[in-house]
Amino acid sequence: MITLEQMKDSMNAGANVLSDDGAVLGPMGQLYVDDATGEPSWVTVATHTAGNPESFAPLRDATLDGQDVRLPYPHSTVYDSPKMSQDGHLSPEEEQHLLRYYGLIAAATDGDSGPAVSSSGDRSSRADTRGGRSDIDAGRSDAFAGSADDDEVSMTRSEEQLRVGTELRETERVRLVKRVVTEDVTMTVQIRREELVVERVPVQDGAPLYDDGAGTFSKAERERLYAAVETAFNGDVVEMVLYEEKPRIEVDVVPIERVRISREARTQDETVTGQVRKEVIETERIEL
Repeated sequence: MITLEQMKDSMNAGANVLSDDGAVLGPMGQLYVDDATGEPSWVTVATHTAGNPESFAPLRDATLDGQDVRLPYPHSTVYDSPKMSQDGHLSPEEEQHLLRYYGLIAAATDGDSGPAVSSSGDRSSRADTRGGRSDIDAGRSDAFAGSADDDEVSMTRSEEQLRVGTELRETERVRLVKRVVTEDVTMTVQIRREELVVERVPVQDGAPLYDDGAGTFSKAERERLYAAVETAFNGDVVEMVLYEEKPRIEVDVVPIERVRISREARTQDETVTGQVRKEVIETERIEL
C-alpha cells in the first residue's frame, strides 16, 4: 500500500497517474486521505481538457511505478468515472457512489435505506502535499467543515522543456582509388631515309685504257685499270645498301602529381523545432 509520504513525494515531483497497462492518464491533481486513518484513499487526475472536473480514482491496490502512481484500472474506467465537486472533502454519499462505480462495494438495492458510508466508515479529505502537516486532524472536527473554503491549497504545475543536443553520426565514407585509363596520343616526328640517286657523267676525250708498261701508273691505278678492262661488257653489278629511320614507340612511367585528402570541421547554424506541453492552472467556481 502506498503511504502518505510516498504520495506527497510523488506529487511534489510532478508525477503522473498511469492506467493498468502503464499508459499515462494525466498528471496527478489532488490527494484525498481518509479522515479516520490518515491513509491516502483517493487521487484526482486531469483526464479531460482544461476547465473540466478532474476524475477521482481510488488508491486501493495502487502501486508506485518510479514516481508515478499506477492504478489497477483501464483508461476508460477512470475517464468515465463520476465527477465530484473538489471542495476539499468527499461526502459519504459521493464516496459511496465512487466505490460502487469502481466495484469496491456492492451495488445498492431497493431495500437499502439511508446514505451508506465508505469502506473506512468516514469521509475522505484532501491532503496538504506541501510537505507540512496534513489536514487530516482538522478534518475530523466539525469546525473544519465550515472553514474548508478558507484553507490554503496548492497545486504543482509542470511543463515540458525542449532540450537540444548533438550526436555524431557517419554521413559518408571517402576513398582514394587509383585506376588506369587508356587514351590515344598523336605526335609528329621527323624521320630520315636514303634514296638511290644515279648520276651520269659523260666522259669526253676518253683515252683507251691499256698499259704498255711505259706509263707512270701507280700500283693501285694499274690494278683499277685492269679491273675496269676485265669487267668491260661483262654486266658489271654494284650493290649499295640504303637506310631509313622508323618511328619507335617507348612508354615511360613518370609521376606528374600527388593527391592528398584531409578532413576539416565546419560549423553551421541549424534551426530545430519541437512541441512541448505545459499545464495551465485555472480556477473554477462550483455552485453548492
